Amino acid sequence: MDERLFEASRKDDTATLCKLLEEDPMILEDSSRHASVDTPLHIASLLGHSDFVRKILNLKPGFARMVNSKGYTSLHLASATGQVEVVRELLRSDWENKHELCKQKDRKGRTALHLAVIRGRDNVVAELISACPESSREVTDTGETILHLTVMNENGCQALKNLVERLKNEELLNWKDEEGNTVLHLAAARKQHK
Repeated sequence: MDERLFEASRKDDTATLCKLLEEDPMILEDSSRHASVDTPLHIASLLGHSDFVRKILNLKPGFARMVNSKGYTSLHLASATGQVEVVRELLRSDWENKHELCKQKDRKGRTALHLAVIRGRDNVVAELISACPESSREVTDTGETILHLTVMNENGCQALKNLVERLKNEELLNWKDEEGNTVLHLAAARKQHK
């Protein structure tokens, strides 16, 4: 792997990316052969480098679905860190497969939406639900919905209100996790009575 490519992704250096591609048109493919490391797209997505992300996705839109050793796609990383512009780029680049991308789960059974909810990234949550409303019905490996995860978030009360208004889905409100808890059970246990 060429370290210059990874350094360019960390610095949002699209000029170096173009230069490296001229030197070796296969450099992106070579960088993605090792599933145990983050690809340059993962790094740029995590750091919010939307220009770099856009450049890679214009060349290789399928890279959006590549996973690292934790099962994270670039969408997982951008969602968890609140990089809403990168989230838009990732969804736009592979529009035909955006539903698959939104529903893709990491090694713990969490989607990008789950990670955005856990981290309280409301702007990303809105973007993901707008792009793929059915992703809001995905559950984690432990049976938790996005509403369960919202209640467990320390800023969950307002976020929960926003989600309930946006989704208007009673099935999600009454969904039980693997321990038999509904969202209302968890909210009561956390003394979130609002």
